[in-house]
Amino acid sequence: MMRMNGRLFLRPGNMLKDFEVCRRSGKFTADGRVRSEFTKTGDIIRGVLSDASTEEEFRWSQNQHPITHKIVQKGTAKAKAGDELMHDERVFLVQGVDDVSELGMVTIYYIQERSDVD
Repeated sequence: MMRMNGRLFLRPGNMLKDFEVCRRSGKFTADGRVRSEFTKTGDIIRGVLSDASTEEEFRWSQNQHPITHKIVQKGTAKAKAGDELMHDERVFLVQGVDDVSELGMVTIYYIQERSDVD
């Protein structure tokens, strides 16, 4: 990173982060209850993580799907609503996916950061 005239310049690729996709699967316990588990799919999402705007947070909370962040990825979607994305020790729950151009060029994941899961 360089700082010139009070501006912050990032080198290309510095903002990209890798997120591992985990898919939910239901399994029965010994007493017959369903327990959700997340298993790794092997897919990696490489995208830019940013905070959701106040307007986006409000719009998604109206649908009972609160969000805290969003990820912008180049290419087609590799995750769907209900999946978990893991980056280092952070866990994000995918609330919605938007193919912006409807051509598979850019995908936005609307996510909620979770601190109550392992």
